[in-house]
Amino acid sequence: MGDINYELGIDIGGTFTDLTLKEIDGSGIWNVKTPTVPKDPASGISNGLQLLKEKGIDLTKISYFVHGMTIGLNTLLQRNGARIGLFVTEGFRDILSIQRLRLPVPYDLHSRLPESLIERQHVYPIKERMQADGEAFTSLDMNDVDQAIDQAVEAGLEGLVVSFLHSYRNSAHELQVVERIKERAPHLYVEASSSIWTEMREYERTVIAAMNVYIQPNVKRYFETLVERLEQEGIQAKPFITQSNGGLMEIHAAADQPVKTLFSGPAAGVMGAVQAADASGIDNVITFDVGGTSADISLIEGGEILYTQTNELGGLPTILPSVAIYSIGAGGGSLAWIDKGGILKVGPLSAGSDPGPACYGRGEEPALTDAFLLSGYLNSASFAGGNVGLNQDRSAAAFQKIADHLQSNVLEAADQSIQVAVANMFTELSNVLEQHGIDPNDFSLMAFGGAGPVLANMVAEEIQAKQVIIPANPGNLCAQGSLAADFVYDAITSRQVLLIEMDKAEWSTIFTAMEQEATDWLNRQQVDAFLQSTQLHHTIDARYKGQAFELEVPFQLDWLEADPSLKLAEIFHAQHERLYGHSDPNASIELMNFKVRIVGETAANSHATAVLNDKSLEPGERSVRINGQTYSAAIVDRTVLQPGMEIQGPAIIEQQDTTTVVLPSWKAKTDEAGNLLLERKEMN
Repeated sequence: MGDINYELGIDIGGTFTDLTLKEIDGSGIWNVKTPTVPKDPASGISNGLQLLKEKGIDLTKISYFVHGMTIGLNTLLQRNGARIGLFVTEGFRDILSIQRLRLPVPYDLHSRLPESLIERQHVYPIKERMQADGEAFTSLDMNDVDQAIDQAVEAGLEGLVVSFLHSYRNSAHELQVVERIKERAPHLYVEASSSIWTEMREYERTVIAAMNVYIQPNVKRYFETLVERLEQEGIQAKPFITQSNGGLMEIHAAADQPVKTLFSGPAAGVMGAVQAADASGIDNVITFDVGGTSADISLIEGGEILYTQTNELGGLPTILPSVAIYSIGAGGGSLAWIDKGGILKVGPLSAGSDPGPACYGRGEEPALTDAFLLSGYLNSASFAGGNVGLNQDRSAAAFQKIADHLQSNVLEAADQSIQVAVANMFTELSNVLEQHGIDPNDFSLMAFGGAGPVLANMVAEEIQAKQVIIPANPGNLCAQGSLAADFVYDAITSRQVLLIEMDKAEWSTIFTAMEQEATDWLNRQQVDAFLQSTQLHHTIDARYKGQAFELEVPFQLDWLEADPSLKLAEIFHAQHERLYGHSDPNASIELMNFKVRIVGETAANSHATAVLNDKSLEPGERSVRINGQTYSAAIVDRTVLQPGMEIQGPAIIEQQDTTTVVLPSWKAKTDEAGNLLLERKEMN
């Protein structure tokens, strides 16, 4: 490795691009923030790299590079992806139109199903048919295939998806068609549904494959630009990309299957939260990630991240395993506005980074960040490390129309906008916690993202959380979390079979094949130099016979030494009882999916602590407005807070990448791990 001794994590958000640079030995850490450039995200990275160079960093010494992004996510949300077509089994042309026949809003008969990514005129029926047991019922008609390819080329499509019935059991027909397309139209992007996620439920499987091809051209173009910019800076490290499941994959694998990166940025933040919480010995955490455009939460229980396969994006299901992330409200760039009924609202529209909140100097609409500035929470001279100047007069001018409507002044309008945002977050967060049976009194709220620490204490007060945790570098935790991620791959085999019908040999055969698939994937990443160890985790999706959805149940291979059915049944019944309040030990259990996850554990550095200086604690004061009251709050530089030192609220704790608001009835202190802990004052 020579004299190369840095690792770099990058996260591109809707408003800011965050970079975290760490020395390999953990002795130094640098965090920078720079505005995201929506039309050219790689420019935001170039700007951040320039800031690092200004700090004296030799970029050629970067040996490990990890990148979280929202390129694919934004492509889907903005519907500006490729024009693509779909090959389906004859008789199933309307699979993307019929969807699941559920109204998006059950009580609104005017609500509509989301528009398909593929126009019906570009869906091509192909004569072929696989049965549910994987046996061919109708042979593949290559004449149909050739005719459909010609029509797709004539229509000027950029890519094709091949999704046939029951290909999760036998993908032979899909793969034959993919090869034919590559032969006759090599310029087209093409994907078989069985190559992305081999699970039954043809609609969901088709949608995830369509998403992959839809976003692939944009993502590939971005990756090419990224590599070019890195080479210009002399960075030789191969980029690794964070996945929705919290793991990493090398850049070429991510270019082939970009759909696995849709939630990569937020997932990296949760990985960083796990690391920060573990450093303080805290097991139960509600993560609270508030950036420029949204507020997202996730759950960590007993030190374990909550995963899901039931995410949605723009109304479309994303069945790939991912960190369970729930969007619960507005971000710092979310706009305040008055609806037709005269009610003050905040979000969902955002000012983003361009033009940004009014205080950035280009926008004119009032955003939540403007409300923070007017309420006294932000220091205009040090915002975003001093890289973004704030103009309070522009914030006041933007909020004047809100104030006029409310018949108040701009300070009151700003404060009320913050209260609306917090109320919305409380409502949506409460719903998520109730769905998972979570008592917030047993959990700590960990806030990160640029705006998370500003709002966290107010949200924690509403939900009655035990305490608030602010990690050392909350504004850059997603970038920092990417450096803590491991290389992860999920394999799946769908089998609809009753538990009592499984024999020991079949258990072993299924899991062995998936273990080999997962191991082969990890080997293709060529990351042995970065790995400390490798682990395999086995799970099974099970349900009572007749149910429509499954529970994921952990499976231990040593159960195969006896009767695995007994142990699996015991755990399934207990899990069903815990989640739904009832179980039926006499009912038949049906197995649906067998899964193996491989985790290539990296040599992640320890949790970064706050950088301390030797200044004495001499807080200043500033007038702030909190929940309708005006206070004189202590203004404290976080870098002077030694472990155990307490700050009584109301207080504003400032640092390079964010600001923490401490309510009057709370206090704050730094622990030995460098995390800032907010707790309620003891009542006399």
